[in-house]
Amino acid sequence: MTTETKRAADRPAEGGAEPHPTILETSGVTLRFGGLTSLDHVDLAMRRGEILAIIGPNGAGKTSLFNSLTGAYLPQEGAITYRPRAGGEEELRGRKPFRVSRLGLARTFQNIRLFGALTALENVKIAVETRQRTDAVSIMLGLPHARRAERDSDRRAHEVMRFVGLEHRINELAASLSYGEQRRLEIARALATEPELLLLDEPAAGTNPTEKHDLEELIRRINTELGVSVLLIEHDMRLVMSVADRVAVLNFGRKIAEGTPGQVQRDPAVIEAYLGASDEEEAEAVADLVADLDAEHADDPEWRGGDRAAEGRSNDGEERP
Repeated sequence: MTTETKRAADRPAEGGAEPHPTILETSGVTLRFGGLTSLDHVDLAMRRGEILAIIGPNGAGKTSLFNSLTGAYLPQEGAITYRPRAGGEEELRGRKPFRVSRLGLARTFQNIRLFGALTALENVKIAVETRQRTDAVSIMLGLPHARRAERDSDRRAHEVMRFVGLEHRINELAASLSYGEQRRLEIARALATEPELLLLDEPAAGTNPTEKHDLEELIRRINTELGVSVLLIEHDMRLVMSVADRVAVLNFGRKIAEGTPGQVQRDPAVIEAYLGASDEEEAEAVADLVADLDAEHADDPEWRGGDRAAEGRSNDGEERP
């Protein structure tokens, strides 16, 4: 899809009706595993055309949310509403993953899931063919519409590979690609299903700085050139703050903050979730520690004082000269 196609898709529908500004909405989504609550009444509204990042400490429920959105998990409570560009509303809760994909959602995984023994091109063609209606008998008999579908899938797969910058690797086995290339190949496979909403689960995990920069550019291009809304889970805060329009923060299964990257960075609840204590609590803890050290060394003439000792150390704990 070209940039012009993207703009056309975002124009008002015939009859002057504006497309719904929200593409995905969760209301009260709750997921439990026995006595463990992974998601606790999560409310989230994602606007069409935006890049929304979901962040939070390990175990916050981010991947559980993705699994609930895409049909891998069935939440016990709540609603998940998807609004395709064609109009109407679809309830995703309880849908099978392949049906969710056909509605226009695609995802990547935290742990790369490629067919290592197939070529890069074959991995992408498999995804393209999920959108085709050719049956096995037509393929075996070599009927005209089956041959036409094969040519179309080959063309589409080449287009997607070129878009992600892997056109020179199409005949390489997926397992032989570098880690960063495998990440891009997985994104290519997701794009081959022609999604309206792309869910990326830690796409920068394990990549080097150059690969992260390339990924950052790719995410922007997916959003602006293809007109695909992007829901992103990521631990690399530099990447999140550079590409996300908005950020939502989960902690222990609850949404604790939402806003622009700048607003979230300054939110006390977010600081507490990541550092384990608010700034005020952290200052009080340091003051208590200094007082204890001073009392412990009260009779030591060589003791310079807890605060002075702390000043004499760098951030990595080594003595300054």
